[in-house]
Amino acid sequence: MDYHDFSDDNNPFVGSNHFYSNGFVDMDMESDAMAHDGLHPESSDNDDIVESDNEDNNRRCGRDNLKNDDNGGDKDTRDNKQEGNEENNDFDDDEADYSVMDTTYDSIPYSVSEQPTFYVPTMTKCDTNAQFQISTFEILKDYKGTRTIYYKIENSAANTHILRRYNDFRSLRSYLSKFYPYLFIPPIPEKHSLSRFLKNPFNYKSDMSIIELRIRLLNYFLMKINNHPTLSTSPIVVKFLDPLINNWNSCLNSPPFTNLSSNSFLLVSTRNPTKPSPYFSYLPIPPLTLLKTFSTRLNSQVFQKLENQLKIFLKIIVNLETKMKNLIKTLNALRVNLVEFGAVLNIFSIMENQNYNIEKFGNKIDLNFLNIEILSTNLSIKIKEPLIIMKNSVIYLLQMLHFRKLKELQFVYFQNIIQKKQSRLKSLVNSINTQPILPALDPNSSEPISSPSLNLAIENMKLKNKSHQITVENLSNESKQQILSEIKTLNNELNSNLVPCFKFLLDDVQFLSVQVEKNTKHELKHLLQMMSTLQQNWKSNVWGEYFASCLDVWKK
Repeated sequence: MDYHDFSDDNNPFVGSNHFYSNGFVDMDMESDAMAHDGLHPESSDNDDIVESDNEDNNRRCGRDNLKNDDNGGDKDTRDNKQEGNEENNDFDDDEADYSVMDTTYDSIPYSVSEQPTFYVPTMTKCDTNAQFQISTFEILKDYKGTRTIYYKIENSAANTHILRRYNDFRSLRSYLSKFYPYLFIPPIPEKHSLSRFLKNPFNYKSDMSIIELRIRLLNYFLMKINNHPTLSTSPIVVKFLDPLINNWNSCLNSPPFTNLSSNSFLLVSTRNPTKPSPYFSYLPIPPLTLLKTFSTRLNSQVFQKLENQLKIFLKIIVNLETKMKNLIKTLNALRVNLVEFGAVLNIFSIMENQNYNIEKFGNKIDLNFLNIEILSTNLSIKIKEPLIIMKNSVIYLLQMLHFRKLKELQFVYFQNIIQKKQSRLKSLVNSINTQPILPALDPNSSEPISSPSLNLAIENMKLKNKSHQITVENLSNESKQQILSEIKTLNNELNSNLVPCFKFLLDDVQFLSVQVEKNTKHELKHLLQMMSTLQQNWKSNVWGEYFASCLDVWKK
């Protein structure tokens, strides 16, 4: 097949910024373009480029037992195009009006010597083995002139730092899921909720507890990326952590990001989405309604079991998270009541003569209030946050399984299309080559047959054979050239396009199935270990520490 004759109508990169969008060119041009690593001088709004990961609505999907969203096959199935009813909204998480932490800087600084406004949050100690960690955040002005929170990522090995926004992390994760649909990409924190905006519409983005939560969860994201052998060496991650790149948004206008096709991820290679191939333009997008009844031996014996395990695990995590939120809410209410009770005792101790015992009891109430505050903080950091990580991780694993199932459905659907075309080709060939053939029992035999029913059957065979001869003669005289042309077209389409495309798809499905099974089992094992660690923290570092502190208070 001559690739230069391949029309733009079948080009999967038409409409994108890919250098093959105007046609397929020599591979020398491809290598030159892939080697290009400069930054585009213009910058566009990152929020218009980044596709939402929708972690927040995935939580809602978990509560609804993860009902499949059949919005259409022309969208990225790994990104789950849903809108959350509780956490996700249209507010820009990076832009905010700050009343206490102001800055007059007009752009991102090129060094720390410009001394931007910064704050070091109180947080738990990060993994000291991680090479990249977020140590603090800074309030600067972005390329649009809007005051924005930048998270300071420090490289402990090279003694350098990078400044990235929250939307930059969302962009990074979105592109990683597109370039590596067969790998598990760790979750990132959720966007600001609509309820939080309604409660505090003026400074809902400057809530220090939310910022510290994001720092901890983003550190987990960086740790997982840094420890992954493939993701840690990915050109996307290398660019993201490059201290020489001050504006991440400008990188999105250069390779490898512009090499992605604008078409659905079902129409590109799973192993290498940036590799152009004319064959993938023949891939069909199967109707998503077939997913409900789709079942194969591979899916039922391997992946359906994994999906059921993940759904059960997700139900447990969601229930634990709900109970933990209610417990923290109850403890906070109890803390407020203890504060008021301690204040009343202090006033009462001044009014009474025997004030020593009352004051002593009030001091113990105050100490108990502090213990409850520490308990609430430990529950949030050591119990609830790991549950959030596990919940979003399980949802992303289910998305991987869903994407693999879509590819297998596409494979079976495409196989049926090819088989129908082959059957059509065979019937056309037979219509040209058909000769009148009599049955083994010769109806022209002069020997008499004693069976009346057999004589009737022979007469029917004569009539059918006569009619068939007339049809063949008519085709050979009037439509033989048309049939031969259709045979040639079908034969070329099958041999030159569909069959090679089917082989590519078969390799993709095999590769995707192996990788998804391996990565899902590995991550599920890690999540079970996290659950075991969470149980140990519950006994020793959370409730155990609280009980020991309370005993010390009341013993004294």
